[in-house]
Amino acid sequence: MKKKIRILLFIVTIAIFFFLLIGGKFSRSFSNRNEEQKYLLLFSEITSLVRSDYVETVKPDKKFPGAFSSMVAYLDKLSVYLDPEKTRIYNLYKEGVLYSTGIYGIKLLNYFYITDVKKNSQAEHSGLQPGDIIKSVNGKTIYSLSFWEMYFSLLTEKSENIDLVIFKKGTSKSYKITLKTKLVSCNTRIRKIKNNTFYVELSKVDEQSVRLIKERLTNMKSLRLIIDLRKYSGGNFESFIDMTRLFFKKTTSIVVKTREKEEKVLLGSINPLKYKAVIIINQSTIMYGELLAALFKSVNTTLIGSKTQGFVSKLDHITLKDGSSVLITGGIFFLKGKDLRKSEVSPEIILNDKDWEHVLDKSLFILGKY
Repeated sequence: MKKKIRILLFIVTIAIFFFLLIGGKFSRSFSNRNEEQKYLLLFSEITSLVRSDYVETVKPDKKFPGAFSSMVAYLDKLSVYLDPEKTRIYNLYKEGVLYSTGIYGIKLLNYFYITDVKKNSQAEHSGLQPGDIIKSVNGKTIYSLSFWEMYFSLLTEKSENIDLVIFKKGTSKSYKITLKTKLVSCNTRIRKIKNNTFYVELSKVDEQSVRLIKERLTNMKSLRLIIDLRKYSGGNFESFIDMTRLFFKKTTSIVVKTREKEEKVLLGSINPLKYKAVIIINQSTIMYGELLAALFKSVNTTLIGSKTQGFVSKLDHITLKDGSSVLITGGIFFLKGKDLRKSEVSPEIILNDKDWEHVLDKSLFILGKY
C-alpha cells in the first residue's frame, strides 16, 4: 500500500511540474500577445488622433512613411521600410543598373562612414579615402537615414552630379565636393595574375557569380586565390549555399534561426575546389560576403584587412500592396554557436591605413608562403 502511495505521489509531482512549466510558457506567451495587442491599439489610437485633432489635414502618403521607416529601422542595422520610389531604386540596385560614386560605407552613429573607395573612380581621384565621413548629400543631412537609405542616396539612374559635405578623417572641419556618378559594374570579376593564381573580386553572391567561378576555376591544379570581399552588391541565400559548394567540404554547416524554427543547414559538397587562398575583408564586407568570410576563417585560409561589423542576416524583401516594401531580417545566422551579428570576423593580419595600397602585393606574399 505504501509503495502505491509513493508511486501516486511521484506521478502527481511530475504532473504538477509539467503543469507549471507549460502553464508558465503559456502565461508568458499570452502576456506577450497582450503586450503586442496593447501597442498595436496604441499605434492605431495615435494615428486616429493625428487625423482628427491635428491642426492641419495630414496626407498619409507624405507623413506616415516616416513613422514606418523609423519603426522598422529601430529593429536592427539592416531592416528598413522603402516607400514606392525607394523600392523602385532598390529593384534597379539588385539588377546592377544604377550609377555610382564608387563609395562604399556603413552607418556609423549618424553619418556615412566611408569604408572603401573604388579604384580609378572619381571619388578616389578627388582624394576621398576610408575613414572620411559624409555629412550630407545634395544639401540633405543623412542624420536620420538608415544604412540602405544612406547608400542609395549615393546612387543615381543616370550619370549626374552629387554634392557631398565631407569630414576628412581625423578632422572636425568640413568641406564640399561634387562627384559625377558613372555606371560601375557590380558583377563578380576574376583576373588571372600568374600561372594558377587568380584575383576574385566577389562583390555579389548570386547565380552569375557562382557560374563564373565554376567555369573559370574548376579542374585547376595547385589553385591559388585572392578573394576580395570588400565590395557589397547584395545576393541571396540560395546562391550563398551554391557558393559554399565550390569552396567548402560537406561537413560545413550553419544554423539559421527564424521566428518559427531553428534549422541546421548543411553546406559545402563532397568535391569542392582544391585551393589555397587569402581573403581580403573590411567593414564593407557585409551580408553574405561576411557570412562567407566567417566560413573561410574556419578553414585553411588567411584573412587579411580589418574586422567586419556584424552586418549579416538573412534579409527578406517583401513588397506591399501600395508598391512600397520592407527589407526585414527574417533569419539570424549562427556559426559554432555564435550569433554572427554580434561576433564580427577578425582577420589574422590587420592592415593599417597605408597598407591598403599594397594589399594585393601582401596577399601574393602570403600565398607564396603556403
